[in-house]
Amino acid sequence: MGRTDGTAATPELPKTEAAPVCFCFPGEVAQSFLETLGNLSLRCVGVTDHTGIIRFTNPASNLIFGVDTTELVGRHFREFYADPRALDRMLAECRAKGRVENWPIMVRSRNGEMVPVEITLVRVFSPAKQIMGSVAVIQDKRAPEELVRRLQRQELTLMRLNRSLEHANLELDRANRLKSEFLANTSHELRTPLNAIMGYLRLVINGICDNPEEEREFLQNALDSARSLLNLINDLLDSARIEAGQMEVQLGEVNVLQVFEAVRKLTEIQAAQKNLKLSFKPIQGEMLVRGDPGKFQQILVNLVANAIKFTPQGEVQVKARAYPAKGHVRFEVRDTGIGIAPGAKQDLFKKFVQGDGSSTRQYGGTGLGLAICKNLVEFMGGQIWLASPGPGRGTKVFFTLPLVSRQPLYWRRAEDREKGFQITGPDRGPLVLLVEDEPKIIQVMAQILHKGGYRTAFAVTADDGLEGARRLRPALITIDMGLPVRPQARLHSGLDLYQALREDRDTDTIPAVLVTGHEVALSQDQEGLQELPPTLNKPFRARELLDTVAARLKK
Repeated sequence: MGRTDGTAATPELPKTEAAPVCFCFPGEVAQSFLETLGNLSLRCVGVTDHTGIIRFTNPASNLIFGVDTTELVGRHFREFYADPRALDRMLAECRAKGRVENWPIMVRSRNGEMVPVEITLVRVFSPAKQIMGSVAVIQDKRAPEELVRRLQRQELTLMRLNRSLEHANLELDRANRLKSEFLANTSHELRTPLNAIMGYLRLVINGICDNPEEEREFLQNALDSARSLLNLINDLLDSARIEAGQMEVQLGEVNVLQVFEAVRKLTEIQAAQKNLKLSFKPIQGEMLVRGDPGKFQQILVNLVANAIKFTPQGEVQVKARAYPAKGHVRFEVRDTGIGIAPGAKQDLFKKFVQGDGSSTRQYGGTGLGLAICKNLVEFMGGQIWLASPGPGRGTKVFFTLPLVSRQPLYWRRAEDREKGFQITGPDRGPLVLLVEDEPKIIQVMAQILHKGGYRTAFAVTADDGLEGARRLRPALITIDMGLPVRPQARLHSGLDLYQALREDRDTDTIPAVLVTGHEVALSQDQEGLQELPPTLNKPFRARELLDTVAARLKK
């Protein structure tokens, strides 16, 4: 009897290859599915189609490439690899085996930094064995402390953006209030001279004059009111042109002495009517500045008229002094008038702002005069600021204009501006973008930096400086405060450029140095800024420039 078993033997089935599992989703569902899976990973996950175009990536990609996911999608993956030959070797291995795991390679971030990573790459096929694309998981292999520093920089950037947003909201609320005040004041300022004109003319027409002298006095008063109304309308029109970017300046050589004489003739009667002493300090020899003669005269007339209006007794004095080493002439309009409270100085250069915004204020005006002067000065490459010891102790208003240079400026035509973007200097040195309007200073700075091993390019206006930073991605930017302004320009000064660089995702990590001869204006403008880069004051020595650039790059 043989031994029997209670279980039946199961025949062994032949092995067959498992069919690939394929999930098919509509487009929107597929995108949602990818986003869900990608966001679960702390590593960078990217999906490309069969042509190599990136179709999806998760937020972790920002830590490696420094760009938002929306900026990566639609671009070819090859743009982000530093070594094409190393990339081709990885792709060949993937084609041969269907996948690669933890492949070491270098990728390039948005600011040009080389980042070591390890990539796991899998090719994706359709059920018909046609290539559909690939999925890559990328792991950052930088040292942990470097990743921490990068996260800290991003955190600081977010904090800075939040502060800027809070500041913008406060400025918006303040601007709405100021515009309401401005409308009320302007309504008052328009009605006052109109009522005076109509009143005096009505008296003359109705014959209510005792003698010809009184009739002449009434007509003269009507004429003065008409001039006041015309000045108000001109201010409103200038402000509208500046706002629309339609204010143009025609730069050329301007003789300061001739402008002083023209302004004296236009303002001496106004000063005499208030028994004020008006003096223009004589200039030794010929002094030429680069500017628009009409706009230069308009600025001085406005400042002198303001000084006379706010000075009950005493004097108004106008001075000019050249600073060849700094490349500009500094003008000063000093009065012995009512002065300015310390907290109100900087705001006075903003539109619609006055020292006293109430409708019952003692002095007339719309609050546009100083704002217009600031724009005109900046259009010509200068800076403006003021100083006052306090109420009742007088005011000094300063502004600068560039000295005449015999060398050409590369900023008027597009083809000339492109010359500035041509990189010069030793091969492979760090690139420094010089944003400066004085050709001699550009030449001196470039020579110093070339000897220090740096390459250079330059831009003359703030708008061109921003364009050059985006296009050239320099290692560092030097910025002059006073820069000329082209028509339709968005940026008016070096400080405008610095703020724009910090707010632009393509340039917010590029370090900057302010190289300026406007130290006083800089300290006053700093009140409205969150932070400023290191400052190098003109004139500077070669070693100072090289040490400042090296320290900024090291930091």
